[in-house]
Amino acid sequence: YPRDKQGCIVCIATSALNKDTLSMYLGSTFSKLTNEECARLIDAGDVRTYHSGDVIIGEGDTLQALMLIKTGNVRVTRTYLDDLSAEFTGPLGPGEVVGEMSFIDGKGASANLIADGITEMLVLPRDQIEKILADEPTLAGRFYESLFLVLARKLRATNMRVLPVSP
Repeated sequence: YPRDKQGCIVCIATSALNKDTLSMYLGSTFSKLTNEECARLIDAGDVRTYHSGDVIIGEGDTLQALMLIKTGNVRVTRTYLDDLSAEFTGPLGPGEVVGEMSFIDGKGASANLIADGITEMLVLPRDQIEKILADEPTLAGRFYESLFLVLARKLRATNMRVLPVSP
């Protein structure tokens, strides 16, 4: 199998089962897009396979892609005091989008994403997404609206985990 520069297996999502699964996940995450628009995004990406413990995204990495968990789980950790690692959210599973903050603001990743078992990720390169969105401006608006809804949901979930400070 071909591998990317991190040594992860890369395969093109061409089978009907792969496309159906990815379309279902992408459609639930990007609820403002049509099935046809989701299919265009899926066709623009590829699926990468990671093994347990592989770093999918490293804290501080600048991403040029948006990623969707197809199978498996991902742990989200942050590094503190130079060498302590803390998991600050529950594991993410199939259908979750990752890398969205870096995708939007172009800054480094705010956390490490580590494969928890064999994990398949749909990787949607920024240049491919931008090409699709440039072809249809109304798609761009709905794409970013969906992405902002993902961010709002994640922020609310994070707020629920923060304990109030006693006076």
